[in-house]
Amino acid sequence: MKNLMTFALLLLAMPLMMNCTKDGSIDQANVMQIKDVGLRRDVFVRRYKMTGDYGRQRSYTPDDLKEFIEKIMEPDYLLIQDAYDKEMDKDPQIERKIDDFKINTIADNHPIKFSAMAVAAEALSELYQQKAFTVDVELVMTNSWVMTEDVHQYLLNGGILEPPKEGQEHQFPRLVQFHDLTYGQKMIHPAVLERMATLKSGEISEPIYNSGMWTIIKLKQKRANSTLQPLSAIEKTLVDELQGLNRYQQQVQLLNELRSKYKIQIHTEYYPTMISAYIPQENQGWVDKTKIDDADLKHAFIQISEKTISLSYFIADFNLAFQKVKTPRITEIDLSRFADDYINQYLLYLDVVDNKNPLNDLVMDQLVNKEHRLLLSHYLKTEIVDKVVVTDADAQKYYNENRQRWQADFSKVTDTVRSELRNKRLQEKRVEIEKALRKRYPVRYNEELLQQIADQLT
Repeated sequence: MKNLMTFALLLLAMPLMMNCTKDGSIDQANVMQIKDVGLRRDVFVRRYKMTGDYGRQRSYTPDDLKEFIEKIMEPDYLLIQDAYDKEMDKDPQIERKIDDFKINTIADNHPIKFSAMAVAAEALSELYQQKAFTVDVELVMTNSWVMTEDVHQYLLNGGILEPPKEGQEHQFPRLVQFHDLTYGQKMIHPAVLERMATLKSGEISEPIYNSGMWTIIKLKQKRANSTLQPLSAIEKTLVDELQGLNRYQQQVQLLNELRSKYKIQIHTEYYPTMISAYIPQENQGWVDKTKIDDADLKHAFIQISEKTISLSYFIADFNLAFQKVKTPRITEIDLSRFADDYINQYLLYLDVVDNKNPLNDLVMDQLVNKEHRLLLSHYLKTEIVDKVVVTDADAQKYYNENRQRWQADFSKVTDTVRSELRNKRLQEKRVEIEKALRKRYPVRYNEELLQQIADQLT
């Protein structure tokens, strides 16, 4: 286990390590590098293609690309490198955000979610037979247990929900209607499909949970599929659907195995504490930490082998996930389901670490870029925004010096003047810092990689 956790720590540090070079040369994954911080190839290409510079000309040279980097991206990377030198990456809040993102990103890219699986002819034939029927179905989705119970009882009592009006498609409870749906279609979660296959016309299912969402199935009608094509004509689609169903089943099986492999403990005795500390508002609610003892907040709430998630940490993540959930109260079911989701993500992450699965370039780009963006945001706030102050006297002086620009007394345009002066000083402060950093940090370019990109864009 010690070796496993050591590898986990190495993996967590990988984005920074991937940018480091021992001899001052540039990492070949980067098009530009400032000390230890590099601009990765595909991060640059995606950013460049989003701008007006891309598409204006038929051919590109390395100098064209360097000009864009120097003007648009290099200033940010100077600040990012300075953030590392100031050890902003050691800030507890930054560390936590980076940690959360890495765990979720690596878990979401677990090989089991994308692996191509062999499909047996017998299984393919069985899926085809299930296509012999189509259903008209209503799926009602909710995002809290209180709402789920109320809506479920309403439907059982014969209540009818209306389809969402324009602009309300993302509100809850949410009704989605499907006509001529067949088993296996990838737009529907496998757990919902499995339960749907057991229902008769007119029946309503129990609520089915999946990743923060509850689904209630109302089967309107089931009939023979009059448009079913021969198996040979839809075999490719069937294989794709069957692989999706198999991946889901294998993920469920893997998570069960991982739960047995690693020691997991949830301190459920804190559920009542969190429930009583919940504060509902019109459009959101949250668990108020100030209503909980500091000693309890520091206590472990979830333990996965050597990984410990404090009660405070769990509440912060729960509040973030529930920030737009409208519910008058939360229940143990809300908390336990969220805890299970958290554990599942960490187990998938840990399995990648355990098996030392390599991360593809896209995942590495996401990890590196997220860490850089978090550090840049923190740097801008602490080193520039928080240090620029505009007093009333400053605003009055700026107004007097530029009196011709305003057609009103200072008292009527004070906020506008103050805002303009502040923005001006923020820009000046940033330029001042960038100028100093350019003298401190040499900027290196990967000429060979820039040439390759220029050729590909041409």
